[in-house]
Amino acid sequence: MRKHIIFIAAAFAAMLPVSCEKMGAIGGSVNSTEQLDMTTSQWLASQDETEVVARLFEAAGLNDVIDGNVTLIAPNKWSVNRYIRRHNSINRKPADEERYTLDSLLNEDLSRMLMYVYPGIWTLDDIPEEGIILKSLDNSQEVLLTYDEVNSDPTAAYDGGNVAGNGYQYSNFLMTSPKILHALFKRGENWETNYLDRLSMGFDKPECDQAYKMYVSNVRTSNGVVNVLYVGDSAYAEQYFYHSLFFYGTRSDDK
Repeated sequence: MRKHIIFIAAAFAAMLPVSCEKMGAIGGSVNSTEQLDMTTSQWLASQDETEVVARLFEAAGLNDVIDGNVTLIAPNKWSVNRYIRRHNSINRKPADEERYTLDSLLNEDLSRMLMYVYPGIWTLDDIPEEGIILKSLDNSQEVLLTYDEVNSDPTAAYDGGNVAGNGYQYSNFLMTSPKILHALFKRGENWETNYLDRLSMGFDKPECDQAYKMYVSNVRTSNGVVNVLYVGDSAYAEQYFYHSLFFYGTRSDDK
């Protein structure tokens, strides 16, 4: 028995230098600045979800703009795909005519991409508790930015009796709860900050404000902040509403 014990101990001892070396490689280094070593345009181009959005900004000649001290509430590849699909659905052509494609979009006047660019660097730490209203660089769009704790989302609490913050959510096992950014885009003359007001008006109405969660938020690039839009916000019904580039079309045009 003693021989077996000595053999195992020796084998384990032989493994120690290798294991320690691997652990050192995994450890990496701490980025105390919380910033990426790349610009906003570079980061967009590096991500599968936003690579096509980077192409749109580049085609619009706006790389220098988004690489300034700005906050981006950016579309994503699904936003672009939805825009193209809706364009073909709304402007139906005979089968032998050329359909609208990404190349068609890249040849458009893309100055409207400025509606997603807001002056100043607004991280989650900079946004006051009551939220902040920002106006895009071209003054064409206002957005209300707010945030809350991840586990305040009622749809994430199925096993907690649909009570926000209850249930076996991963955030309940952390020492601090992550924050999630919400963006409410003003689409008409008045704000509809309340979900019931938007529901009553009808989400597909052009003047109905559009509320979104982020696919990813608070990305600190070397020059600014990037947030990427994802899905409709606030309640289960509204979460069926996905963002379309330039807020173009309605759900019925997704066919």
